[in-house]
Amino acid sequence: MGRFMQEYLVRPLPTRHSVMHVLLHMYKEWGGSGKPNIAILDWVDVPTRSEFELFTQYFKAQGFESRIIDPRETEYKNGKLVAGDYPIDVIYKRVLITELIERCGLDSPVVQAVQERAVCMVNPFRCKLLYKKLSLAVLSDEQNAAMFSEDELRAIKAHIPWTRRVEERHTTYGGLPIDLVPFMLKYQQQLVLKPNDDYGGRGIVLGWQTNTSGWEKAVTDALQAPSIVQERVVIPEEPYPSFVNGELKIYDRMLDTAPFIFYGNYVDGCLTRLSTDPLLNVSAGGGSTVPTFVVEKR
Repeated sequence: MGRFMQEYLVRPLPTRHSVMHVLLHMYKEWGGSGKPNIAILDWVDVPTRSEFELFTQYFKAQGFESRIIDPRETEYKNGKLVAGDYPIDVIYKRVLITELIERCGLDSPVVQAVQERAVCMVNPFRCKLLYKKLSLAVLSDEQNAAMFSEDELRAIKAHIPWTRRVEERHTTYGGLPIDLVPFMLKYQQQLVLKPNDDYGGRGIVLGWQTNTSGWEKAVTDALQAPSIVQERVVIPEEPYPSFVNGELKIYDRMLDTAPFIFYGNYVDGCLTRLSTDPLLNVSAGGGSTVPTFVVEKR
């Protein structure tokens, strides 16, 4: 690496400071004061735990108490959310709202504490709307064009793939009228089906990796529960090195880079995933997250 850096500048893209800044800003906006105790809230057995450990180390290095807390470890008593002897002021919510309610119920300590403003939770329950994949259909559907300005419509066209709710209806594709369900059946090779409210790649059906009968069944199932259909997006692919049994191997891997946006107006860092599987999802076993660096010639 030393020899490499003689010719190139290598710069990482850290995001920890911005995450901490947002948590503290939201805490003050919520009405808090002083140095809050931070709880990173998620299940104990999630594959992202190592990320949480890095965050707790960073928060502590900046002078803030921080622990990784499983929602099932919490209690709400005497007007305070606690985990054992640890009082919680700010929740950095990583647990999914759906799973929190399914496993712990609407009367869970976390829900009660948030409802009674005994704890500041970032991100709050109202953010659930943005997790729904139908939000992309709202943006993409020509029926909603009047909701947006010309600049917004251009941004949507440039960044949001064609997306529709799966239902019996007429709509447009490429500016031309279509009957949606027959269109989906005919053009499965360029389409993807996704459930509205799930994660980790669960329930996603890639048309080009599915036989005809399997696709027909998937379309029928999607008509029964809230789902979206999207056009296929070509994922960039490049050769990347890997160590396999002590040997250097070069494999073509698909690349997915998701920028982190703070306060809705600036980007600070990104999440990058590499995979040999078109379903780039770490939870589904389709790839891995990797550090991202900016490399420039000196």
